Amino acid sequence: MNLFIKTVILLVALIHPLSLPNSCEAEPTAVFVSILPLKFFVERIGGREVAVEVMVKPGESPATFNPNPKKMSRLANSTLYFSIGVPFERIWISRIQAIQPDLKIIPLNKNIPEPETTKNEHNENHGHSHEEGNPHIWTSPPLVKILAAEIESALSREKPEKADYFKANYQALALDLDKLDQEIRDIFAKGKNRTFMVFHPAWTHFAETYGLEQIAIEHQGKEPGARALQALIEKGKKLNIKVIFAQKQFSLSIAKKIAKMIGATVREMDPLAENYLENMRQTAIAISGANN
Repeated sequence: MNLFIKTVILLVALIHPLSLPNSCEAEPTAVFVSILPLKFFVERIGGREVAVEVMVKPGESPATFNPNPKKMSRLANSTLYFSIGVPFERIWISRIQAIQPDLKIIPLNKNIPEPETTKNEHNENHGHSHEEGNPHIWTSPPLVKILAAEIESALSREKPEKADYFKANYQALALDLDKLDQEIRDIFAKGKNRTFMVFHPAWTHFAETYGLEQIAIEHQGKEPGARALQALIEKGKKLNIKVIFAQKQFSLSIAKKIAKMIGATVREMDPLAENYLENMRQTAIAISGANN
């Protein structure tokens, strides 16, 4: 065998192992979350170390969602599940845990204070408020920092060798959330409107964070009766409400009826959008200018 052939064989032998996948490199951690905003947070912190799937897809409602067998099957292959306390989880979390005892469920809402408005409703209704434990925590950027810290902690426990990576990603997200928080405060400082009407009370935490008044058409998970409907119409006229914000996950019929009675329009505002940062900016702009 001549020198040239020997050299080629040696080079092939050296290069071949480099072209194979690194068998020592760990697979991304399979993670499930309940809603799209949580997917955004987990992916920002977990980066390439996580593969995230969502229970409630765009257009579906967390209030009426039921996971199908295919989704439950995929959940069986996951390591972590981040919950937030949306309605379907109140029924399904215990069932999921019973079916998948090895799945680690991380409740992100456990250390979040209840909004004052929710406390008041809870007291007035003798402990039967539908909004008890209001799950829409992610609508408040400062509260998202608490959620994000829980996510970082859980991922670091699962992959301690990547803890520094998760911490760096968390810090980058925290900076973005601080910037977003200040931008929203600046938007409301320049605007005149601090009262807004919605169909579903998804913005309770947002309203409390920024000193706003949220007027909800739906109360305790129910559409208003005749007397409550008339009171909403009178209040809308008195406050000169020009926009009623509604979600695509809920019926718009009642919102449109009230809008017609008070001379307002109905506008979609989705708290479940995945593009979290931009969605929150646009929400603040929409509310601040709604009645101008």
